[in-house]
Amino acid sequence: MAVPATLWQPGMRITAGRLNAKDYQAGSILVSFTNLASYTQTVTFPAPFPVAPIMNAEISSGAGSTGRFEARPINVNPNGFTLFILLTDAAEGPDTWSNVAVHWTAIMPA
Repeated sequence: MAVPATLWQPGMRITAGRLNAKDYQAGSILVSFTNLASYTQTVTFPAPFPVAPIMNAEISSGAGSTGRFEARPINVNPNGFTLFILLTDAAEGPDTWSNVAVHWTAIMPA
């Protein structure tokens, strides 16, 4: 198992595995849907983590109706997660998105 840079200890040998270890990853997804109040999309990490990471997701734009939605990662595992976008105000009706950017970050737990 690779040792993330944040877990290095004095005296550890420098190896290719340790130098290539990723303790964080980030990305963006363009989301489109029609007439929905919630939406899910499976996302695969560029490189798997040794364990499920700590995650965050956010909608890049607050313009128009996107401000009524929130994004969060669910079902997080070492290989990826499900992006969950939901309407925060049940009184509002469904909406349509076209190529709205949603950013995510994943960090190895300490």
